[in-house]
Amino acid sequence: MKISARYLFGAAVILGILVANDSQAVSKPIAAGLKFDTNNQTIQGQSGGPINSKGCGFIAASPNYVIDVPQRIDYMRLAVQAAGGQPTLLIVGPKPEDNFCVLGGGLGGFQPEISGVWEPGKYSIYIGDRTGEHYQFTLTISTK
Repeated sequence: MKISARYLFGAAVILGILVANDSQAVSKPIAAGLKFDTNNQTIQGQSGGPINSKGCGFIAASPNYVIDVPQRIDYMRLAVQAAGGQPTLLIVGPKPEDNFCVLGGGLGGFQPEISGVWEPGKYSIYIGDRTGEHYQFTLTISTK
């Protein structure tokens, strides 16, 4: 993923977003055929988990979400807002060796956010927390 362009070319891009169950490897769709050409998509959940990611906080054993990008997206933004703690955003993919970690701010309340070009493939999204606690979060995905 390259952090650059802020413009989505051409027609709407359709993404499949899957929720990964923490206890199973099976995923179920949240919504099929989400179009990010005009609206933001928001998803809520619980941050943190038992696994120390060694630099990106404590995360769940399975990704909170999996995003399947069928074709290159010239601009997409993921932003996390948490009810407390020190949220983190860990993205793995599209290749297993591709890891992107974004740390939220300390007491100032800065929220983790990443934007740029997204190549085709599956991205595992982990919403973690540096304190090791669990907090409600909202993940916003936008192509604007």
